[in-house]
Formats: sequence, structure tokens, C-alpha cells
Amino acid sequence: MTTLSRCFTPALLAVIGAACGPAAPTSAQVCDKNAQVDQSAKVGDCTRIPPGNLFGERATCAAAAEKCSGADRTLLLDVLTCAEKLPVCSEASKEAWVGARTGCVMRLSSISAACRDAYAGVLPDPSGIFDAGVPDAGPQPINDGGNALSLVVVADEGAFAFAWAPLQGANDVVKWALIGISDAGLRDDPFFVTMASRRDFILSDAGPNEYRRWMMVGEAIDGRPAFGTPDAGRGGGTDAGAMCMGPLDCPTDRVCDLAQCKVQTCQPGGALTCPNAYQCFPNGTCNRTAFDAGMVFDAGSGMMMTAAIPLPFISNDSIALTRAPTPSPEVYLGGFPGRRPDIAPIDSARTFVALEQEGQLIGHASFRRGRDFLDDSITSSSIDTVGARARVAYNHESKTLYACYIVGRGVRVRRSLDDGRTWGDTAVTIEPPPLDDGGLGSAISECDIAAWRLGGAIMVTVEDSNLVTRNITPGLDVEDAGQLAFASSAPDAGNVYSPLRPSIATLPDDSLVHVVFTATRSLSSGLTDAETYGVYRDGMVGTFSQPLALTFTGVPPFGNPTPQDHATVAIDPKTKRPIAAYTSLIPGADAISSVQVALWNASQRIWVTGADLTVFQVATDGVTRLLFPFPEFQGKQADAFSPVLAALPNGKIWLSMVVGPRQGGGAGNDFRFWAVPFDFEEPSPAGNVRGWFKRPARKLSDVRAWDPRSGGVRPTVTSFSADSQISFSGAFTEGFGTGGEIEGGRSVYVTLP
Repeated sequence: MTTLSRCFTPALLAVIGAACGPAAPTSAQVCDKNAQVDQSAKVGDCTRIPPGNLFGERATCAAAAEKCSGADRTLLLDVLTCAEKLPVCSEASKEAWVGARTGCVMRLSSISAACRDAYAGVLPDPSGIFDAGVPDAGPQPINDGGNALSLVVVADEGAFAFAWAPLQGANDVVKWALIGISDAGLRDDPFFVTMASRRDFILSDAGPNEYRRWMMVGEAIDGRPAFGTPDAGRGGGTDAGAMCMGPLDCPTDRVCDLAQCKVQTCQPGGALTCPNAYQCFPNGTCNRTAFDAGMVFDAGSGMMMTAAIPLPFISNDSIALTRAPTPSPEVYLGGFPGRRPDIAPIDSARTFVALEQEGQLIGHASFRRGRDFLDDSITSSSIDTVGARARVAYNHESKTLYACYIVGRGVRVRRSLDDGRTWGDTAVTIEPPPLDDGGLGSAISECDIAAWRLGGAIMVTVEDSNLVTRNITPGLDVEDAGQLAFASSAPDAGNVYSPLRPSIATLPDDSLVHVVFTATRSLSSGLTDAETYGVYRDGMVGTFSQPLALTFTGVPPFGNPTPQDHATVAIDPKTKRPIAAYTSLIPGADAISSVQVALWNASQRIWVTGADLTVFQVATDGVTRLLFPFPEFQGKQADAFSPVLAALPNGKIWLSMVVGPRQGGGAGNDFRFWAVPFDFEEPSPAGNVRGWFKRPARKLSDVRAWDPRSGGVRPTVTSFSADSQISFSGAFTEGFGTGGEIEGGRSVYVTLP
């Protein structure tokens, strides 16, 4: 019996004979197609490929095709179809054309030995090593698809950083070959990365102004390019037993929570404790009040789409020049408005951004340095259908991406094992227990998260009037009930209470944790003052320190009477030295909003700052700014807010912020996203001290940033972080209106370099 007749009875074959799958092409179909595809009609002057048909004359093709299996003939027809779609090559498109043709021919590598022997001397070389009319021929970059490898190369003043993403399973790759190609087309000796599981590499001894075009080949054990395994290596999916896909699948007193219709508790009067289109009722539960529950966001597949046939591990080319870092062109994150971005860059190629979009927590995962962010169907995935204020962190040891966010009265942590493309079906939710008398009890209102030891994460949360840290394992187990990092004191003179907006930084290998936050300070006058503080722990065991004001200047009362808020912290991996920043209002009638830096004094174990550590070095005329010597700032007052610090593994530290000059006529500010390096050894212009900015500041984007106007200190509305190599990434939300005061635009992604 044939395979087909085993599927169906003979009576059904005439009607549904193809139900087992499409029939393989015949020898005549292959050779008819071959006669239509003339190589010489495509190549022009770009190559010395001999003219004629790809698989020889008709008689040669027909005799050989009869010795090939159905699968072989399917592959031959696919190669011919690919070659037929090639454009006519021109001098300007030579490299792209050669790469595309190589991608077509490479598919022949999977053909059977019997079919290959039948076509001996006729088939093109499937290794792609043919004289393509370019100097020093060899495997050529494949720039328009048809390959199983994506390569990104970036550079700073003296290093090239490589990151690559296999688009198919890489089971046969034994080493990666990085090949530099000069302007003249001459190839350098390749750099070999012999660990097949590696996905990044840094060439740190490059000179300044060195230009190279790079490509990569994943080599098999025989030294030829390896081929991928389609559909291999993709991440986990969602719960197969899902009961709901969105709010409308549930009763009005239930939310769709991890594919289950559940009651969600909330805090009446609390902000954003219920999903979009829900309200917190007096009984402490979320109830849907809008019939349509808002727009349902299509989160796309969250997967890299690849061909169903094995493709070669030959990358695209990537051009880089060693020079001082300059910002990349901005990229919009999909087609939907987004707010509250948080970013976790992984390496030069991979990055992840969490957003609130259409009332849901949506993640955008890129493996092409953000160039694919424009298409939601490729990059986006649902982190959760409920929750708000997501914070994300990546642990390189376990290759795990963590997200914490507020759900109802508690906090939830989820993980992704494929760089954010999917989020599986597991989560840990921590919610304070209700009171014994049936009351609602306490609530968790904010979280931040960072990488920690053994591949896990450490999370800090605001729990009523305290700060609590918890260790999370890669399996999402909570190791303990939580460690108290800060406890509020009674609101008496000199006491500190009501912590808000924590930011956490860690050095896992050194067991070092720093947390900064805003709290209320009681003054002896009976008034209160908002102040920024920090606590730290420098070991696996032991308690956190007492709160230390970031505004210490050596003069009692060791604080600052002006409002401060929205602190950020980072730790230099080289010196182990922390650095913090916060937004403050400069004293005076104009109430200028500025960003202030505080430095950690390791010997005294205190935070110190100074007048020179504001990003506006203001002279007596009130307008001189040393960091921003740009035309738009000349003769104008300006405001800065939304500070975020980040540190690279090599010790480079940058401070990002939103800055803009004030516009006349009450039109507000014209805010943009900026960043400036900070160096602990840079001399300060204020005197014989070190630790200052390496001017000038750089504008990261020309897109107007949202201005969250308020009566006090503006909140942090941006995200900024460092990857494992040499790059920083940032995200912010576009602002509409006369002065960008309307939050309604898409979020924007930028990198440096």
C-alpha cells in the first residue's frame, strides 16, 4: 500500500486524495521550472557564474531527477523558485544580490546523497564558496533573508561588540567565525568563538576610527557552514487550558488573570489597583464597569518567524566604526500608545521593553537592536492581562528575564526564558493577608527588581509604611517571607516615614544591595519635608543600614529644605562604588527643576553631594549651563527631571534625564531625552575635587517627550539601562499638545551607541 492509501479508503481517494499532505513534484515539473530559470538573465555584470539553467539542460535534469526522492524534488523546486525571484543584479546591489543567491543555493545542502550524485558536476556548490565576482571570495553575507543567523555589531571608542541571534535551532554549530571585511573587500583572519552556546563577544583592543564590515558564519564540524533546524529552540507558550483570553470572557465581578476568571481584590481609593475598564467597589473587589472593556490589544506571536526548511548559519553584514558613542535613530515601539516604559537590554542585539498598552502589560522583545520594534506582530507578547507599573530585570547567569508589577493589593513576579518573547504559564503572587476582623489590611503599592545571586532576582516593595526585600529563585520560588529594609518611625520631629518609589541596584557577586527612595521627614518646626534616602546591605546576611539622606552636605540638619523626589541608583562594577541621583527644585522664585547627583563615601558610609553636582551649573545670571551649550538653551531657563542612572560592566556610567528650555507665553517646556557621562575621576569645575560629568550632554532623540506637569516634582517617565557589552538603551513616551503635556503618543526606543 502507498502512504496515501493507508490514510484513506480507495473510495475516498478521488475526493480527498491530498489530505495527507501535498504531493511531491514530478521530475517533469522540476525540469520544466529549471528550463524557465536562466541564471545569466539575473547576474548582469556582478559575477562570473556560468550562463544557463541551474540544474543543466533538460535531458540532464530529467535523467537526474528520476533518481531523486520526492523530498529531494520538493527541495529542488524550492531552490528554483527562490532563484526565479532574484532581481537583476546591479553594481550597487552586488553584495545583497550575492547574499540572496547564496541563500537560495544553500538550501541544496539538505539534499540526499543519491540525488547529489545524480546531479554530479551540475548542482551549484551548496557551501556557497564560489567566485562571486568580489575580492577574496568566500561565504558571502546574506542580507535579505534565507539565512538562520542575525548579527548586530556596534562600536565605541576602542571596542567592537558583537551579538547574534540564531533564527533556527543551532544543533550542528561547533564554533562561530567572525569575519572582518575592509573597504577593498579583503578579509581579516576570522575570530573564532568556540563555545557554541555563546551569543555575544567583545573585541576590546580595536583602535580609534577603525572601520569594518563584519559577517559571521556558524561552522559545522567539517568547517563548512552549518544548517539550522526549523522550529527548534523556541520558548514556552501559554496555558493550554485557558479559560479566558480577555475581560469579556469573564463575569463582571471577575478579571481575566493568567487565563483564569478570578476575583481580584483592591484597595478602595487606591490608584490603579484594578485593570482598565474596572473600578474598585467598596467591598474591596474589582468590577467591570465598561461594556467593551477597552480595546483588546493584539500582542502578536512574540516569536521569530523562520522558514520551514534548514537555512545556513551565514549572517547579514553589519558595519561599525570605532568612535565616541552617538545615539541611534529613534524607533517607535509598535503602533499603539504606550506608557510607563521599563527596559532590560541584554546585549547589543537583544533588548526587552515593558509597557502599559490598552490597559494591559505588553512586552516588546527585539533581537535586532530595536529595528524590529515597529511591527507589533513580531516583537510583542502579553506579560499579563492585569497589573500596572511593571519593572523588569535580566539575570545573565540563568538567562532569565524577570518582571514585577502591582496586581490588586499585591505584587506579582513572572519570568521569561526566551528573552521576553513568551512568558509561560507560571507566576508568583504575593498579597498581604486580610485582617482577622475581615478588613482589607495592608497593601503592596510599588516594586522594583534587580538581578541577584544563583540566577535569581531580588525585589523591593512598598508595603504600607515599610520597604521589604524578597529573594526570587529562577523557578519563581520566594526564598523567605521578606527582609525589612526600612521601617517608618512615628511622625515626630526628626523621624522619617512613609517610603515611596524605591529603586534598587545590586552587585550579585559581591552580595551588595543599595535601595534609594523618597520619604517624609518631620522637622522641629512642626512642618514636614520630602527627602530622598538610601539604605544598603553588603552581605548575604545581616540587616539593612539606617536610612541615609542623599542630600548630606556636612551641614546640619543634613538635608535640603527644597522638595526632592524620584531617586535612582546604580553601582559601578569596577570600583564597587554606588552613585545616586534625584529630582529637586532649585530655591528661588522661578522654581527650576533640576537633577542632582549624590556620591557614596565608602570610608564614612554616607551619601554626599554638592552644589556642583546639579546638571545645571547655574551662574548669577540664572541661565548659564555648562552641560548644555546648545542653541536652544542660550539665554533661556530650563528644567530637568526623570533621572535614571546606568552602569556598564566596563565601569562607564551615564545619567539620562528629560531636559527642555522654557517656552514663552505660558506654553511650558520643550522637553527632550538627554544623557551625560559621569566619571568618578573627572575634575569638578567647583574646585579641587573629583567626580563630575564628562560634558557635553547628548540629546538622545528629537522626539518631544511627555511633560507630566504637576504642582511639585515631576515624576520619572523614562527608562534607561546598560546591557552586558558596551551599550545603553532608553525608552520614553512621546508628548502631544503645545508643550508635550498630553500623554497619548507611542513610546520611543533609542540606543547609545
